[in-house]
Amino acid sequence: MYESSLIFDYSKEPSRDVLCIDCKSFYASCEAVERNLNPLTVKLVVMSYPSDNTQERGSGLILASSPEAKKAYNISNVSRARDLPFPYPDDLIIAPPRMNLYMKKHRQINAIFRTFVDDQNISVYSVDETFLDVTDSLAYFGCNTAFELARLIQIKVFEETGIYTTIGIGDNPLLAKLALDNESKHNKNMKAEWRYDDVQNKLWNIQDITDFWGIGSRTKKRLNAMGIYTIRDLAHTNYYKLKKEMGVIGAQLYAHAWGIDRTFVGETYLPKSKSLGNSQVLNRDYKNKDELEIVVREMGDQVATRLRKENKKTRSISLWIGYSMGYIDTYGKTGFSKQVTIEATNSSKRISDALLEIFYEYYDVQIVRNIGVTCSKLETSVQTQLNLFETIDEVDKDDDFNEVIDSIRKKHGFTKLVYASSMLKGGRAIERSSLVGGHAGGLSGIDGKDEDDEKKN
Repeated sequence: MYESSLIFDYSKEPSRDVLCIDCKSFYASCEAVERNLNPLTVKLVVMSYPSDNTQERGSGLILASSPEAKKAYNISNVSRARDLPFPYPDDLIIAPPRMNLYMKKHRQINAIFRTFVDDQNISVYSVDETFLDVTDSLAYFGCNTAFELARLIQIKVFEETGIYTTIGIGDNPLLAKLALDNESKHNKNMKAEWRYDDVQNKLWNIQDITDFWGIGSRTKKRLNAMGIYTIRDLAHTNYYKLKKEMGVIGAQLYAHAWGIDRTFVGETYLPKSKSLGNSQVLNRDYKNKDELEIVVREMGDQVATRLRKENKKTRSISLWIGYSMGYIDTYGKTGFSKQVTIEATNSSKRISDALLEIFYEYYDVQIVRNIGVTCSKLETSVQTQLNLFETIDEVDKDDDFNEVIDSIRKKHGFTKLVYASSMLKGGRAIERSSLVGGHAGGLSGIDGKDEDDEKKN
C-alpha cells in the first residue's frame, strides 16, 4: 500500500450547514398515509402489476416497501412478487403504484422545504431526497445548530403530510449524504451529523466500501485490484497512482475519502451530453415476435414525440432487450443491447424503422420481459438534412404527418389517435398512456399532458 502523497487542509475547505433529507420509504409511506395508517408500523409494499386475484402471486416488481415489510419479509426495494411469502399474509397490504399521488406529495414536501431556504439553497436530488443549505437560515428560525433546524423541518413535514423524514447533516453535500445513508437511517431520532472532525472515526470506518457514495460493484472490483478494500485504504493510497489508474474518477474518489466536496447546493449541473429514452418492464413474458414488434414501434413513436417536443433530433439510437427472469440464450446472455448511427431525425417512422432493424437482426425467439430505447448525440432541430434516397416531398410529407399527430394528441390526448397496431394483442401504448414514469399515473411526452401541465393542477 502506498502512503498518501496529498494532504487536505480542512480550514481552507467549504464549511456549511448542509442537510440531506430523505422521505422514509416514500412511495410506501404515501400509500400508508392515504389509508390513515402509520408508515412505520404497517406492512405494505407498492408492487407493479399485482394480481386482482389474491390467490395469484402477480408478476410485478416491488417498487417500495415499508420498514416493517422489509423487516418481516427480508425484502428490499429491488425485490419481486416471488420474494414475498405466498399465500400473502393477511396483514400485508399490496398497493399498485399511483405515481401522480407520489409526485403531488413530492411537490408538497419540497414546497415545505422552501419555507426554510430560498431557491438558491435547495437542490432536489431525487423524488425522495433533497439537499438544503441552511447556513443562513439558522438565525432566522432561532436555531443555534443545524441539528435543531433539522428537527423543526422533520416536525413540519410530518404534521402537514404524515411523512417521516431522515436527515444527514454535514459541512458539505457529500458528508451530509454519507451521514444520511450510513447513520441517520439507523438512529431513533432519524438524524445524524458528520463533520470534517468525524472523517477518521466515521467515514473511514464505513463497513462496506460500496456503502460509500459513488462506489458500485464494478468500481469496487477495480479498487480491490489495486489493493484498496476499505475507505481508510482509499484515503491512504498514493493519489498520483490512483489518478493514473482511474483518471478523474480516481482523483474524485480520493478527495471524497477525505470528506472533501467543493460543490454547492445551488450549483447548476450541465451534463456533457444529453440523451433521451424510455424503458418498460412488460406486464408479462412476450414470446411472440409480432407482439414485440408492436411494442418496439410504440416506443420509437414515444421517444420521437418527446424529441419533437424538445425541438431535438438524434443521430444515435440504441435498443435494449432484457429476457425473462431465468432465461439465457445460446450465447449465455440474459439480453442484448445494440446501437446504430443514423441521419439526424425526430421522425417517428425513421426512428421506429431503425429500432426494428436492430430487433430483426438480433431477435431469435427469445422470451422478453424488458425493453429500453435510448436516443443520444442530440442536436437542436434547425434544418432538415436530406439524403440521396429521399425526395424533398417525402420529407415534407413525413414532417407534416408528425406535426398533425402531435397537435391532435396534445389537444385531445394520446388515446384519441393511435396506430392501428396498438389495438392488437401485445400493444402497450394505450395502457401506458395513463402512466407516470412507467407506473400508474400518466405518460410524459406522448399524452396530452406533460409534467408542466400537471404542476399547474
